[in-house]
Amino acid sequence: MNYIDTALRAPFALASPLRQVRVFHAHGAVTQGHAELGSHWWPVQGRIPVTARLSRGLGLPSALPDVLGLAVRLHFAAGPWDLLLVTAPSVTRMALWPARGWSSARYSSLTAFRTTENGALTWVLAKPDAGQPRTGSLTALSDCDPLDFTLSLATARSDATPAGRLSLGPPTENDDNQPAFDPVLNHPDQVVTWPQWLASARRAAYGGSRAGRHAAPA
Repeated sequence: MNYIDTALRAPFALASPLRQVRVFHAHGAVTQGHAELGSHWWPVQGRIPVTARLSRGLGLPSALPDVLGLAVRLHFAAGPWDLLLVTAPSVTRMALWPARGWSSARYSSLTAFRTTENGALTWVLAKPDAGQPRTGSLTALSDCDPLDFTLSLATARSDATPAGRLSLGPPTENDDNQPAFDPVLNHPDQVVTWPQWLASARRAAYGGSRAGRHAAPA
């Protein structure tokens, strides 16, 4: 581990035990479901089982806007792919943006991906279907079955193109045994996160957070 990784890892390793939870997106609701991946951009197409977690980034009261998160683990036969999506403004895919509720959330991977077959920078987006709660309350999610989303892909030169569906079952508020999502460690061999320097920073931060709260490996 180099000095930069150590410097990035340390704050998260210290903050996590103080809070006894993640530094950000500390509280969430975990659920199971499946994705229907329809674009050839995905390493695997068809119906894929998923584990997902919906969360509030800053943990503000549910009546206030917050940066909402949608973490999705695609269970491929070759290994998991963790996608971390957060709410972002519609005019850009690379900035955090608070949402008033689950129904108005528009999610983005923020960082882009490159594949070995298609070198174009590609962002993964998700938009909730109608019927999700207008508030950002985690409790309100338990009344929604299923939680459906449209998955889209966008490049720097193109608008979002539908690329699949995500359907999640009723979540639970108790996520004490939640999986440790890590998009830097868990991804297909043919998919690379861009920019690389940010991937290195995220690797150190996630590792520090897991170590600080004694979480299981990702």
